[in-house]
Parts: sequence; C-alpha cells; structure tokens
Amino acid sequence: MDSWNRQQWNALTKDERQKQIENLLRQLPSGFEWLRTETFERFGQTRENEVFAYQGREFVFVPGDTARLGWTGIEPSSAAETPARRRLLAFFEQQLQATSQEASTYLNKLMSPIREVSTGPMLVERQTLSAGWYPFEIDELDPEEDADLLEEVERFRSMPQQSLEIYQYLRLERNGDDIRLHLFDDSETFEEWSEAEVEAGFDLLTEDEWETVYGAGATTLFPWGDEIGESMRLKHFAQAPYELELPNSLGLCFPGDPYIKELVLAPDGYTGKGGDGGNNIHGGLGRLLGYLPTATAFRDPYEQELDWPELLDCLVYRRVVRL
Repeated sequence: MDSWNRQQWNALTKDERQKQIENLLRQLPSGFEWLRTETFERFGQTRENEVFAYQGREFVFVPGDTARLGWTGIEPSSAAETPARRRLLAFFEQQLQATSQEASTYLNKLMSPIREVSTGPMLVERQTLSAGWYPFEIDELDPEEDADLLEEVERFRSMPQQSLEIYQYLRLERNGDDIRLHLFDDSETFEEWSEAEVEAGFDLLTEDEWETVYGAGATTLFPWGDEIGESMRLKHFAQAPYELELPNSLGLCFPGDPYIKELVLAPDGYTGKGGDGGNNIHGGLGRLLGYLPTATAFRDPYEQELDWPELLDCLVYRRVVRL
C-alpha cells in the first residue's frame, strides 16, 4: 500500500496511522500484536516508530523507502572533503605506508558500491538472536546420551570462572547460583539452518535492507559519522554501557562488536554484515581499524575462506516480515 511508504506514512494523522496499524495486523502471521508508539533518537535523528510483539520478541514497522547506499569514497585532491574524511584518509596512508590514492583505493575495495535502492515496508525484529548458539536446559540432558555434557557441567561447577566455552560445542555461564548451558548448532549448510530457524511468514534482511536500516539515512562511513572518536565507549576498549548497542532512530539494536556479524541474504546466498569475526581487532590494530568492519558498507574480504560452521560461530540474525 502507498501509505506504507516513508513519505506517505509520515504525512498520516494519528487516527489514520491507527487504521493502517489495523490493516498491518491483518497481514501479519498469527500471534502478532501492536504494543505502542515510541520515539527513538540517535545520531541526530528522531523518529516515531510503531512497536509490535510476537512471542515475547519486539518488532518495529519500517515503511518502504528509497536510499542511496554504499561508500562514496574519498577524493584526495578534492577541496570539498571534510576534515574528518581527510583525517581518515591520512590514518590509512600512515597505516598502509601508501599514497593518498592507494589508501583511498584500499578503502573502496572493502566497501559495497554506490547504488540507489528501494526497499518495501516490513516489520523488523529489534534485537538479534545468536545463529550458532541456542540455550538448553541442563535438567533436560539425558544421563546416558549426554554423559559427556553433564561431565563438563559438573567440572564447571567446581571452577572459579564465570564462563566457559568449548569451541563449537558448548558454552556455560553462571547466573547467580545457577548455570546456563548453550549448545552449538549442528547444521552443515545455510540452507539446512534457515529451514529449521526461519519459520513460515518470516525472512532475513537482504544486504540492501540491512544497510538501509543500519545506516538509517546516514551517508557517512559509520551511522554516526566518518570517525571513531576517542571518547566513544566501545566494547573491548571500555566498560559497559557500550554506545553502539543502543537503539538507533528506527528502534533497532545492533551488536556494535567487530567480533560479531549479522547474517543477511546476498544474491549468491548469504553474507555477514557489521563485523569481520574480530580479525582486525584481534590483530591489535586499534580502535579505528578494529571497528572499521562496523562501517555501514563494509564487506569482509576474507569471509569466503570460512565454511558454514566456522562462520556460524560469530553470526547473529534478526527476522523480518515483508508486507
């Protein structure tokens, strides 16, 4: 419907929006309910959003929109470049021991191309879920079939650590006197995983949709600008609360952690956005290079070297309902 596109939606009165919300509910999978209208403010943008719920998980209505996506690049000789972009380019010149043009070309290769896209109206899950790890009740473990797991749980009880992870097998975390168990998904392919985890009526964001809702209209390298400020509270560099975990102006929350990627659809199957699995930051490359993978247009150049189970270890996902 035309009224579900951004420009028309913003022009509706409160009563007209309520009627459209009723129309929306008739199109959604059974179990959805409208909760409230909430205003979110982030990175200089303020938006009034409709919040829905499905089985205890919140979703926001995102009207259809047209957006310009991709990294515009930096023209070293251009007088129009901002001081922030010049500092960014100078940093990469120094790090790469390269010329301005070489540094600019390097950045461009890491980013998705400039393009104009139109996205349809949809409901988008506010928080992500782990794609690779799922909770499991310890009381439901079978004493015989799960003897190895139970042995690890008992060993953890006697340890002083707050958490324990065995790669692609189990995670144990203390919650007061209780212990929480997470097991690793055993799917071998994306198709096998999605068939089990993405129920009928739901889907995943495409890369275009992800860049649209993550950037929320910003044309800068990151949703907040072209730099990583020294005062920004970043995970792995400061104590919580972390700035990048807060909702954006659409009410959506992103991990804001280079170790984590969000699973999205791509023309050739799938990809991860918002991180590089921690390659840069784990390599001790500092704040800007470490957090470069959280840039809106960033594409991990080494992702294809990982098979599905390896990638799954660092993936999160969110569901969408297209209207």
